[in-house]
Amino acid sequence: MNENAPAASIMIVDDEPENLNVLEALLTQAGYLVSAFPRGELALAAARQQAPDLVLLDVRMPGLDGHEVCRRFKADDGLRDIPILFISALSAAEDIAAGLECGGVDYIAKPFRKPEVLARVRTHVALRGAYLQLAAEHARLLQLERHRDLLTHMLVHDMRSPLQVIGGHLQILSGIRPDQAMGGASESLQAASRGVRVLSQMVSAVVDLSRIENTRIPLRLGAVSVQEIFRGAHSQALDPASSQCICENINEACPPLFCDADLTERIIANLLANAIKYAPNSGPIELGAAPVPGGVRLWVRDHGPGIAAEDQSLIFEKFAVLHQPYGKTCASTGLGLAFCKLAAEAQNGSIGVASEPGSGSTFWCQLPSTAR
Repeated sequence: MNENAPAASIMIVDDEPENLNVLEALLTQAGYLVSAFPRGELALAAARQQAPDLVLLDVRMPGLDGHEVCRRFKADDGLRDIPILFISALSAAEDIAAGLECGGVDYIAKPFRKPEVLARVRTHVALRGAYLQLAAEHARLLQLERHRDLLTHMLVHDMRSPLQVIGGHLQILSGIRPDQAMGGASESLQAASRGVRVLSQMVSAVVDLSRIENTRIPLRLGAVSVQEIFRGAHSQALDPASSQCICENINEACPPLFCDADLTERIIANLLANAIKYAPNSGPIELGAAPVPGGVRLWVRDHGPGIAAEDQSLIFEKFAVLHQPYGKTCASTGLGLAFCKLAAEAQNGSIGVASEPGSGSTFWCQLPSTAR
């Protein structure tokens, strides 16, 4: 048995006290958790309360015989996958066939030999463990497939808007005559450029998230100032023509960060772009930083609609569906914030959000500093 794995639970059902005592002592000494029952009805009731990993079942018993107990196990959705080994003095070929036909996986003839019992129990416990592992992996793969389909749907949905903006303004440009004023052309070019930048950020988020999940992004750790991080985030997240009001509040005692500058700029740029998206009427956004034990906390604060309490534990997960005001929901790929979480943790940092509906949100990222 694997010493690190929890002990398997074995249920013994036999109306002969001597057999129960011998089997219970044998399997307990081998390290299994054993429960023993003299009647099938009692065993079924106990199994429905706490399902065992394996059942050793006698055939001839008062009340429900072993075959009927096995059939009832197999008819119960919560018990049907538990392997049942018959252990009986009825060892003719037709008896063995009857046990296997009603759902048993093996048959041990009485009088049994202890080494044989242990060997068969070990085999079927291992098979049971392998089955459960495969079932869990199958469920995980089904979930990943659902996530893939959801991601595809969301990406198509999210890309449609910037593509429509780009297409519409390119169409405007195509209809402008050379002798016309260039003001309209300039505005259309800026709008198309913004759409291209949004699409580029989405594609980068998909690629980078995949790479960082598979630890294929090498970290280039070094000393970098908060001011430098904020400058880089500004250039990535803000349109040059934007009139968005960004206030900076950097504590003078902030030491340099010890981080990957590119990754950290991407984190703050994503948080800043998210704040811009939800800030009401180009309302003010605050970038801030302050020293904390062992590092520096950076934050981005907006005055948007806020985030419901039940969504705050999901906000950094991929494929999140968040509650919006008036009961609406908003499906989002969540790739930008998921990337932020992984990128912060890859640098031995952490990330979080403080928010109340109607009072805005403060996204923060805490990273190590050179003053550790």
